[in-house]
Amino acid sequence: MGGAPVLLAACGGGDDESGKPKPRSADVDVLNTALDVEHTAVAVYTAGEPVLRGPTRALGREFLDQERKHAAALVRAIEDLGGTPNKPRTHYDMPPLPDQNAFLTFARDFENTAVAAYIEALPKLTHPQLRATAAAILTIEAEHISTLLAAMGEDRVPEAFVTGEE
Repeated sequence: MGGAPVLLAACGGGDDESGKPKPRSADVDVLNTALDVEHTAVAVYTAGEPVLRGPTRALGREFLDQERKHAAALVRAIEDLGGTPNKPRTHYDMPPLPDQNAFLTFARDFENTAVAAYIEALPKLTHPQLRATAAAILTIEAEHISTLLAAMGEDRVPEAFVTGEE
């Protein structure tokens, strides 16, 4: 899987005299919601580490790295807009993940939730570069679903459209 372009500097409602973007609270709120999703994704893939084996463990580590990069890009965008990024929670509720299959099912369901969150976020973002970045992240989350399905022995592309719904 290739990396998604996530340059977010200088996004916002124009620049002020210092060259910094003007804060857009609506964009900051939407980006913080997306950041919460990414913080949760980091927690999900961290929780999967102990139960994943072989190539699937490598895949989980790759996804964890990608989710961390998504979170970092969103933090930069929020800060560039003059906002304060949400911090990760100290605890995330997750079901028991006793084995690889339980984790893969949970991760697939979580990724569907992430896709739905980004689909909801896209039209709310006011700056085209922010929408492009959200779309790039959404694309990777959809690729995660396809790859997780393959790891589960299921059809990688079961539907014509990725909606984030079950």
